Amino acid sequence: MSSRFYPKARIEIPNQKPYTLEQFLQLFFGEHPANIKVKMAKALMEEVRSRMPRGWNSEGWIQFILKVMAEEYEGAQYLLDYYDTIRWTKKKSEIPKLLEAKCFELGLTEEGERKAKGREVALFTIYKGAYSVVVRTLRNAKILKKVDGHYILSDEFEKILEGIAEFYRYWRKEKID
Repeated sequence: MSSRFYPKARIEIPNQKPYTLEQFLQLFFGEHPANIKVKMAKALMEEVRSRMPRGWNSEGWIQFILKVMAEEYEGAQYLLDYYDTIRWTKKKSEIPKLLEAKCFELGLTEEGERKAKGREVALFTIYKGAYSVVVRTLRNAKILKKVDGHYILSDEFEKILEGIAEFYRYWRKEKID
């Protein structure tokens, strides 16, 4: 069993329909729009949408995370520049560890939560975890799907919701049991 926790995709039924992407994403993450997961999900959905129909290449995850970090933390731009210098010379498996070490060097840390309570944690580690949860949640909700190494926006989500609405409409009118 994996030590990672990935929540199941669940949607909170709102009192009114969402009018912004942040409001839509809050239905899944139940977080304030300023929360890292909502920000990460919004950035990911917009990135994928901008690259449709081919979609967004999932191998660009490190650069994507660093760009999202740079929107919040000024020093993260140095991390992005560092990544650009090592991305072609280091092994892919080494790069996340090097970025975490660089975070400590640049002071890009926060106090950990849960298991890491009381310890400093690299911001890259925090954002990497948020990215994993966001991707898993959006894929489980059938909003994103991965095709040939690219994330694309899926129409399965809306088809499922339309099917649920249709079932409820017929059930309520006692046309089905």
